[in-house]
Amino acid sequence: MTGEGRRVARRAVEALAAVATAVVLLTLGLPRIANATWTEIGTVLGSVPLPWFVLLAAVWLAGLWVHTIVLVAALPGLSHRRAFFLNISGSSVSNVVPLGGALGTAVNWWSCRRWGFTTTAFVRWALVTNIWDVLGRLVVPAVALGWFGLEGRGEGDLLLSAGLGSVAALLAAAALTAFLLRTDVGARRLGAAADRLQVRLHRTAGGQEARAVEMRGAIIELVRHAWPRLTAGKLLYAAAQAALLWLCLAAVGTPPAASVVFAAFAVERVLSLAVVTPGATGFVELGMTAYLVRMGANPASAAAGVLLYRFFVIGMEVPVGGTLLLGWTARQMLHSGVRGASATEALGGAARSEAPPDVPSSGMPISTEPEARVR
Repeated sequence: MTGEGRRVARRAVEALAAVATAVVLLTLGLPRIANATWTEIGTVLGSVPLPWFVLLAAVWLAGLWVHTIVLVAALPGLSHRRAFFLNISGSSVSNVVPLGGALGTAVNWWSCRRWGFTTTAFVRWALVTNIWDVLGRLVVPAVALGWFGLEGRGEGDLLLSAGLGSVAALLAAAALTAFLLRTDVGARRLGAAADRLQVRLHRTAGGQEARAVEMRGAIIELVRHAWPRLTAGKLLYAAAQAALLWLCLAAVGTPPAASVVFAAFAVERVLSLAVVTPGATGFVELGMTAYLVRMGANPASAAAGVLLYRFFVIGMEVPVGGTLLLGWTARQMLHSGVRGASATEALGGAARSEAPPDVPSSGMPISTEPEARVR
């Protein structure tokens, strides 16, 4: 087996192991954590009326649309419709494999290139949106901790640990971001490290240090003008997802207090960073359910509500985003084929008209790459 074959085999084994881990955590771990059988959990889920699913789907879609505020702000010229497509199509890919964020980013890059955006603009977009995403995920537990403090709750020691940890991580992330953006030093060090890595990989192309400095300047320029929309979009998106969680818990029974629901949402935000399994599946469900049960929620209802919430934020993105991605890809291939055939026919006709009467044109097909442009 070649080196490439071994790498593919290793990745396949890792993917299967990650999926198996998620399945085991859900099937065996969730009933133990919730202290409820799958029959009890299934009965609660089966009792949810159809109108609730319609409402939950509407809130889920509204949250995805709200998130386009962030994506549009980070990539000038991107429409909200295309931002929605990037969001859900990228998630449909990243949610099915462990560490799938890189694959989802590659899908988004391909889409943006087809629309005429440069690779530099896309990289800036990806960096800025990911920075705001991580900071947003770490802010939520801190807000939940403050909410508990205002209510004078004394039973939030689990949240206290998560909240203090997130605050520390938030400060560290903010300090690192400030260091990288404040001066050229951080960017130069990152670029130099990339150059050294290329040398070790026996790649001759360099210049990453200069590119990193240039990218830093581009990010600063974007953030200087777009940070209000980036921040507002993230806050609105977090509020929409927290509301979706509350509605999911309401659909399966009486929801806990709003502060407890928001704290469970904070647990989800932190645990979702553990991308060992696709979409952090298994870890998130167990953590959220354990916290809700600890705070007094009905065990079967808590597990059912969490599963319903994750069905929308993770499960539904795969078929919906995958369908949109397949349809868009098919249209791109069709348009490319039509434009390529038209160009070949036109060039062939011109060659025939210019050829001497006794010299036939070659009729050789001409490959033309369709021009990427913003439609």
